[in-house]
Order: sequence, then C-alpha cells, then structure tokens
Amino acid sequence: MSASYKPRVQRQFIGGYRPRIDAIQKAQGRAPYADDIISDRAYPGLLHARVLRSPYPRARIVHLDASKAAALPGVKAVLTYQDPEVARLKPTNAGWTDAVDTVSYEGMMWRKFRDRRVLGDYAAWAGDELGVAIAAESEQIAEQALKLVEVEWEQLPFVMDPLSAMQPEAPVIHPQIAEHNVLPPDPIGGPDIFLNKGDVEQGFASADVVLEMDTSHHNPTQGALDPWCCVAQWQDDRLTIVSNSYAADQTRMHVSQMLDLPIHKVRVISKYVGGQFGRGDTGDQPFFLFTALLAKQAGRPVKFKHTRHDSFHDTRQPALYHCKVGARTDGTITALHFKSIGDIGAHADHSVFALKFAPAEIAEAALAPVPNIKMESYAVYTNHIPGCMMRGVGNSQFNFIFGRMIDGLAERLDMDPIALSSKNFGHAWGSTPDQSLMAVLEAGAQRIGWQEKRHKPGAGLLVDGTRRRGVGFSLHPGWHTEWQEERRGQVQAKITLYPDGTVTLDAPTVETGTGSNTCNVLGCAEALGFLGVRPEDITWVATVDTDAGMRDCVQTDSAVSFLQSEVLAVAAQELKQKLLALAAPVLGADVDQLTITQGQIHAPGRSIGVKELLFQGDLVPLSVMVSRKPATQRTGVPYIASFAEVEVDTATGRTQVLKLVIVNDCGTVMYASGAEAQQIGGQVMAIGEALTEEIVYDPVHGVPLNFNLIDYKMPTIADMPEIEPVLLEVWRGAGEYGACGIGEGTLTCTPRAIANAVYNAIGARVDDIPITPEKVLQALGRI
Repeated sequence: MSASYKPRVQRQFIGGYRPRIDAIQKAQGRAPYADDIISDRAYPGLLHARVLRSPYPRARIVHLDASKAAALPGVKAVLTYQDPEVARLKPTNAGWTDAVDTVSYEGMMWRKFRDRRVLGDYAAWAGDELGVAIAAESEQIAEQALKLVEVEWEQLPFVMDPLSAMQPEAPVIHPQIAEHNVLPPDPIGGPDIFLNKGDVEQGFASADVVLEMDTSHHNPTQGALDPWCCVAQWQDDRLTIVSNSYAADQTRMHVSQMLDLPIHKVRVISKYVGGQFGRGDTGDQPFFLFTALLAKQAGRPVKFKHTRHDSFHDTRQPALYHCKVGARTDGTITALHFKSIGDIGAHADHSVFALKFAPAEIAEAALAPVPNIKMESYAVYTNHIPGCMMRGVGNSQFNFIFGRMIDGLAERLDMDPIALSSKNFGHAWGSTPDQSLMAVLEAGAQRIGWQEKRHKPGAGLLVDGTRRRGVGFSLHPGWHTEWQEERRGQVQAKITLYPDGTVTLDAPTVETGTGSNTCNVLGCAEALGFLGVRPEDITWVATVDTDAGMRDCVQTDSAVSFLQSEVLAVAAQELKQKLLALAAPVLGADVDQLTITQGQIHAPGRSIGVKELLFQGDLVPLSVMVSRKPATQRTGVPYIASFAEVEVDTATGRTQVLKLVIVNDCGTVMYASGAEAQQIGGQVMAIGEALTEEIVYDPVHGVPLNFNLIDYKMPTIADMPEIEPVLLEVWRGAGEYGACGIGEGTLTCTPRAIANAVYNAIGARVDDIPITPEKVLQALGRI
C-alpha cells in the first residue's frame, strides 16, 4: 500500500482511516453470531435438525419408511414429503428477491421458475434436500436417524453439460417449467435476445476488422465462514426465528406466506453474519420452513445448521460466452454481439439475473458509445449444483469476455488497450472520453508500471530459464450508485439523542463483515457535527429485529455503505430543528435567530448548551426517524479496474500473481480503512476464481468430488501477492455524498486481468478459468 487516498472534500469523520466500531468485539470473540447464540443454554430443550440429501444427480423417491428413525431414542420429530403440512406447501424457489427489496409470493422476481418443492420426492442434483427431515436431542442422533430411513430410489437419467442439455434427446429436468431445459422468457429478464440496439449486421459490414472469441467461466462457491444456521421456536401460535439470514424482513415474508401465517405472527431476529458473498441473496431457503414445522411438531425449539459439506450449496453460475466485435482501423468499435449459455444447475433461482439483468445494465453503463449491440442469453438446467448468486453476480462472467475482447481487439489493431478503452466506453449520461474511466486507467497503469513492463505477447525476458512475466488489465463500470438502488424503496434510520449528548443509532442492517455499520456511525457523527458528537458517542443497534417496526436495509450489495448515511443527513437536520424549537422559548428568541455549533445553541446576546437545555426539561430523549427513497437522478456511474503482473513457469505451467493494483472511483470514500479492506480482501476470491477454485464432478456418476476445504482449493495467505488498493473520487452521484458502493465489484476485473497478463507473458491464450497448470501447458503445446 503505497499512499493514502486524497479526499475531494475534507470531512471530519467520513472518509478517514480508523478501526471498525466492532473491531474489539470481534477480536475478543464477543460479537454475537447465530451459531454462538443458538445454544442449549439460551434455548432449553433445544433440538437439532438434519435433512435427507440425494446421493444421486437425478432421482425420485418411490417409497420412504421413517418408522425406524422415529423409534430411535432421542428423536422427537419426523417430517416427510407425505405429511399433509408438507404436501400442502406451494412450489417455490430460493430467490424470491435478490434481497434489495421485500416481496410476497406473488411478487417474487422469477414467478415463472418455481422449481422447488419443500421436502419433495424429486432430486435434481446430488445434494438436493428432499424426502424427510428429523429433529433429535443431538446432531449425532439426528444423523444416525437419517441412516435408519429406508428409501427406495428411482434413479433417473441425468445431464451435466449445458450444451448437451439443450439437445432434443436430453433428459428434461423440470418439464413443468422448461420443456427442453432452456428457461423460457420472463417478464424481468425478457426474451432470449434481450438487447438489440441499432443494426449489428450493418455494423459488422462497415468494420475494417471483425474478431470472434469464446470464454468459459466456471463454478466457484462463496466459501463463507459462517454456514447457514437458524433456530425456530413457537410460543402459542407465534413463531420466532433467529438466524444468520441478512434479510430479516424478507425471511419473515417468506415464512409468513409459505406457512400461511399472519405477518405479525412471525418474528425474525438477525445479528452478525460471518460473510455471505451472495449466498444470502438466495435467502428464501426451504430449511426455514421445515425447521419451523419440526419445532411445531416437537413443541420445542429446533436448530438447523449446514455442515461444511452442506455449505457447498450453490455457486457462481458457470457461463459460456461468445463475442463478435467489429471496429475501424482507428479503434472505433462499430458493433458488438455477445451470446451466453448459462449452466444454471438444478434450480433456476436468480440465474436470469446473472445472464440478462447484469449484462443489460453493463450495456447502459459502459457500452453506450457503441452504436450497434446485440445481447442474447440462454439459461439451461443441468444436474449440477445450483449456479446462482455470488459476489459480482453476472458482472464477473461478463467481464471475462469483455476484457478478452478489449485485449484481443487492441492487439489486432496494434493499439494500447488503454487507449482503445478510453475511446469507446462510457455511460449513457456522459461523454467520451469518460473522466472517471480515464482517471482509473491512468492510476492503474502508473502503479503497475504498464509502459515499462508491457511487451509483445510472449516476448518478455526469461527468468531462470523457464519463467516469463507479463502484465494485463480489465475494466468495468461500477454499480450500486444511488439511482441504481431505486428498487429498494424506503430506506429508514432513527437517531435518538439523550440529555448527556450521547446517541443511539438504529440504522437496521445486518453486519456481514463489510464495515457498513462503521460507515453508518461515521455518517451519523458527520451529520451531527453541529452537536460535537464523535463516533465513540454513538451506539449502533447491532440486532435487526422485525418486531422493532423498521425495515432493514440489506447488504446485498455495497450501497448500504452510503444509503443510510444519506438518510441520516436528513434526520440530523430534523433533529436540529427540534432542538432549536426547544431552545427558542428558553432563549427568548425566534427559531430563525438561532444557530447551533459544537453543542452550543446561540441567540443574539445569549447561548445555552444542548446538554443543559435537555436536562432542564423532562429528560425525554429526542428521536427522529426518517424514511426516504433513494435519489433517482441519473448521474451515470464511476469505473473500476484491476491491473495484474504475473510470472508463468513455462516448464510446469504454474502461474504466480506477483502484484495486483485495484482501482475504484468511489464518488466519495465513506470509510477508507473499510474500502481498502474490501479491495484487498476481494482478491482472495478473485485469485481463487482465476487460478484454483473449481467444483469437480465424477462424469460417470454425476456426483461432486471436492465438497470440502481440502480438495476445493481456496487461496491462503501464502498465495497472496502484493496488492495495492487505489481509491479515487472523480465521478460524483446525487445526494450529500454522491457515493457508489465498491465492495461487491472489487473482484470482478481481476480474473480477466490475470488471464490477459498470462497471455502477455507466454503468448498463448487460456480463456477457460481456472487457469490451471495443465491448461497453460496445453496452450503452449506441451501436453
């Protein structure tokens, strides 16, 4: 880390470097996580649940007998697909919403793709939950009971490849939804050709150069340290769920609607979450429902928790991309055609979001200057693990082909890819060249040593006879500006000021490790600067409880880092007016004659401290709750980029990342320590995705082989290179801060930056990630 960022506007608290507000709690192990607090001590009589998982990639239960399991000492409840309370549950999916908003059953995003039955009799992947769930005195007894369940299976033909699944003779996985395994068009994602701007064929005809290329993006998993966990407990006819869902209001809606309970009869409580990385966006999980039903049957609280094996539950959606690009010799792109085939796995959930929604947004935010664009996508069922939400959803897959196109076209035109990018890319509300994009690319190029280190592909100097070095980059539009968050609806926050000048901040959001709670406290202190309030004077309410009556602002993306602070700026002004109204009669002056600075209220010739004023009254705290929608002014987007330097051993095929430079234009940096932590931490996922992480299947039996943290290769600290985070403030959005979230996208450009650097090093392309030694040697013609 070579230098701190330079803020555009110097502020007292916003943008600084400081410890997180919960750093000591977390370091001492006192931050409350679901698995810690759901204990026998906290819940007397606690039972533990387990669910049957299919051993086959596609199968149906012909007969199930759970009588021996029910008779096992310690077993207190057994649910099967034949029980009426289970059989009456409506078909559903795990992605009613991406957690940005709260929706009902009929309002779910992908209403056409309800392909899940809770504890049904049909399995669509090896690991699917079905058939029977058991609650017992201990996890061991529940697991033993599952082994006693007698199941007669009908094994069904399966298909593990999306191209094969599209063939007429392929087994149909969900015939009630997709006759030939390809999801039909839907109201949100639109038709298969979801963008058709201008005349693409004419654009190619007018081009001097036309290139075509393909990429393959695989299925890494989120790897969250905090597995799914919940407890369900009934008191009379009221259900309380404590969980590590980070979308408490949506969990309440899901459970209420599926179990036909009035909303006020369901309470959901969430505290800290130990990372989720997109996992929680498919938060409408069946286990909430069967855990609640087990608790009702047993008359005791029931806990359900994923094991580490179970945590391999869904993944980033694999995608095959094809790109055709046309350009003039001066570098002007005349036409682009992107086609993707997504392996959505066994259940659709948010697959269309990744394949259509995100690319369409990218076209608006980065490809606006290109006159002719066609985008088409096909979401295909297979019998893989569901491929759905993961940090950078849809954007990471698209960037891998987008960055490949830039690098390949620049080489063909004998241009610097940075110059090509500045010439062609920008958002629909700006001009070209885009100032944010230029600043991001200039900063990254300078920090990586682009001019000095870049060379003709494969022409770099040899190191120790076999190792070659290269550099590469990729760029992307930022997302999570305030106008892009319109779908959230009302964002709420409440400030309570006590007579001694201390403050309670209730800005309901579940802290997932991103530091957005610290952003909120800093934003609150900044907004209350007229009181002289410091961050340490503010208590943040760390528990999200649906009984509190305020809607949570879910950390499904990085925008929570500023959205609630924008609300707090409004709330602080309302609080200020309340104080002035209280002080006016005391000071014998009109409200418009008063000012407040550093906790002192001034009138002509007189003043009084805020603490003194509040202690004179009835000692009732002053509270202000503000609810407002995000600003919808179209302000465009900022840009992000990753620059990579690698060393490739041409004898062994091993790729080592030597340095990464991660550049983000944030609009306004809300919390520099947290933003840089996101930039650095995101590279663990990015390097894993680029080089090592991949779920491997037995092609004959269709079962996964590496659902563990030994054979599934996540990077460790020993694998991490030098990482230089760069924060810029060039673009500006609407509102007090005009910020843009960065945490989700910090990994998006890195896999392509590494792949381009590998090509620069060895002169051979590897466009199928992970870039394993075997693939490098194949590209070099060595095997």
